[in-house]
Amino acid sequence: MSSKSDTSGPLFSRKSFLWLLAALVVLRIILNIVVPLMDPSEARYALICKIMTENGNFLEPKLIHEGVLMNFEGKPPLYFQAGAVACYVFGIDLFAVRLPSTIFAAGLLTVLYGAIRRIKGEDVARLAVLLTLGSPVFFMYAGMCMTDMALAFCVCSAVFAYMLFDHETVRRNKKLASIGFFAALALGMLVKGPVALVMAGLPVFLFVLLGNRWHDLKNHAWTLGFAAFFLIAAPWYILMQRENPDFLYYFFVNENFKRFLFKEYGDQYGAGREFFRGMAFLWFLISNLPGVLLVLIPLFSREGRGKLAGVFRKSALADDLPLLGFLIITLFWCLTSRVLITYVLPTVPLFSVWLADRLTAWDYADKERFKMALRAGLPVIWCVTGMVFASLWIAGDRWVDKMPGDFFEDIAETVPNGYFYFYRKVPYSAYFYLGDRVIPHAKEPAEMSEEASRPHYLVSTKHELKRHPLKGFRRPVMESGVWMLYAPSE
Repeated sequence: MSSKSDTSGPLFSRKSFLWLLAALVVLRIILNIVVPLMDPSEARYALICKIMTENGNFLEPKLIHEGVLMNFEGKPPLYFQAGAVACYVFGIDLFAVRLPSTIFAAGLLTVLYGAIRRIKGEDVARLAVLLTLGSPVFFMYAGMCMTDMALAFCVCSAVFAYMLFDHETVRRNKKLASIGFFAALALGMLVKGPVALVMAGLPVFLFVLLGNRWHDLKNHAWTLGFAAFFLIAAPWYILMQRENPDFLYYFFVNENFKRFLFKEYGDQYGAGREFFRGMAFLWFLISNLPGVLLVLIPLFSREGRGKLAGVFRKSALADDLPLLGFLIITLFWCLTSRVLITYVLPTVPLFSVWLADRLTAWDYADKERFKMALRAGLPVIWCVTGMVFASLWIAGDRWVDKMPGDFFEDIAETVPNGYFYFYRKVPYSAYFYLGDRVIPHAKEPAEMSEEASRPHYLVSTKHELKRHPLKGFRRPVMESGVWMLYAPSE
């Protein structure tokens, strides 16, 4: 718990806190607009939002996969519905399809600040917000058209709601926090499914078990909580199953069970990325930069090392739900080799709350000097870490290959009436930027692509052309980075 007797002044004044927060938010919104879509995942989800907007079907998410318009049954619809609503309001563009992630990130920070301020104090809440938004990984996904920030909002909101439930002494406030817990879990079911229940439920269960809090369960709003959960989560699953009889089996068995146990699990939309078991721990360290660097501060003193070791004792774990949260989520994902860095995104707010609480609660020989160093050092650490991430991201030209949006927009203007055939495979972003001017087709041999594309413009990467050179003569029209546009065959 944050010390209430500290008289050395706030860690961040209200003015400096708001200025830092505003600077990060403005920068994120600018990047939302100017950074092209990334293939395949972000562009795929943006395409689903676009199709949902155009066909008005908010029940069944759809995408074009292997040249065929089909239902997307790999994820529930909440993010896509939010993206479609944004497209209705602002038009189908980058800002609209990415806006839901930014809103979910803002909502998460708001819930974090409100809950932690009430439980642990102003200093912890402000520092936790800045540490969370200052994580380059969190900052990046706060403006990407992907479901992961929405899931992080649901999981962390459920954890913070349970912290409030445990903290409050007034019966009415406990009931409200309990209902908030169930509602957050229900929204998680509409974002990614039962994995939300696992990521929020396991830490809460251990929190109750280790702290022997069974007696407090009687204070939950069980009737209203379960009613809220089923009224929010159940209708879509029922309607989706009615329209698609195989949906529930595929979603729960293939996508949420076999996916994490078997390499071949019947995926309809392309195989997931394979790493190794335990990779989630590395993803956790990367996701929580630069915060994990601040953990090194206590290591410079014997007293600090003792306090840092003490937080992992059973008695400390029993009273620290954020600590249990990021540990259990990371360990859970360490059990599978099919894990992406986005899966551990909910650990960032939880780790930030834990770290902020530790940094503000521990006593130092000169606490005011420590606070001054933290105020000055945090923005510097952000900048250095951000530059390292940006350098690694820009260094490989494969990222240019994965973000061809600017090129697609340019060729659409350069060739106002032409149709485009993609060499071997159509990226999802092409459907988003070029719409019905793309000739849909599945991935195919180079000879088939070259033959089928003769009356149309051909679009390809230089890497693909190097592996499979064109046999017939075509005149280059445009090139940008690794992308090439060729005129129809003469």
